[in-house]
Amino acid sequence: MLTQIDLCSGVGAGFPLAGLITGGFKLRFLCEIDEFCCDRLRDRFPGVTIYPNVRELWLEHGAADLITASPPCPPFSVEGKRLGSADKRDCIPAVLRQIRRVQPKFAVIENVPGLLSAPFIPGAEPGTYFRQMLRELYASGYDAEWVVVPTAQYGTLWQGERLLLVATSRSLKLEWERTAPWHDQIRGESEEAGDIAEKRSLQSRLARTTVRNASGVDIAPGVPSGNSITRARRAALGNCLDPRLASIALRRVLYLSQLWRSTVKSG
Repeated sequence: MLTQIDLCSGVGAGFPLAGLITGGFKLRFLCEIDEFCCDRLRDRFPGVTIYPNVRELWLEHGAADLITASPPCPPFSVEGKRLGSADKRDCIPAVLRQIRRVQPKFAVIENVPGLLSAPFIPGAEPGTYFRQMLRELYASGYDAEWVVVPTAQYGTLWQGERLLLVATSRSLKLEWERTAPWHDQIRGESEEAGDIAEKRSLQSRLARTTVRNASGVDIAPGVPSGNSITRARRAALGNCLDPRLASIALRRVLYLSQLWRSTVKSG
């Protein structure tokens, strides 16, 4: 099994849960700063250590085979100010530091597609943030591949797209000419899903933030709530990654890992 560390974990509905569903992964650590989310993580992943702040985290070299991360998306979303590295919520540099220090076999990062076109700082050329991110990964010893997937196509109940990036350590010496293109794998998974696309919702991504309070009353987006738990639930749900989407990246990691192992055995 591949050992996994998850950063910027939220309530654990993305890569941590997807790792359990997909199989082949052993979750070692989680990292999340929000206390409400940490309470949910303790309930869902009992016995797994939760670190509080990815910026202050110090992991040892070789601590895991895989690092997964869902950094906050406001610095890059086209719906926001797109401050990039000037946004205090930008956690991607901290995630990249952990990847460079730990040197896992694989790393997976997800975010909004706006990350592809976001400026490094306000006023900079579009796309400079992502290009800098790729340069840092390459300098740390990784080759990266990425895709943008439509969320509703995989049975999620909202419209939108997510960017998935898989970075593979060059120390594995994969024969890339032997690998199946990731797009082909995703296309096959989508076809296996059958009529999922016909069942998708026409709701926006914001629709997920509807929550039910202790009295059983649904509070829709935009409706003020004086209850701190309701606000925390809304924020947590609004940042969730659906495990079906996270599994797309984890299945790619498993495929590349199996290819590497077969290469080692045949060599």
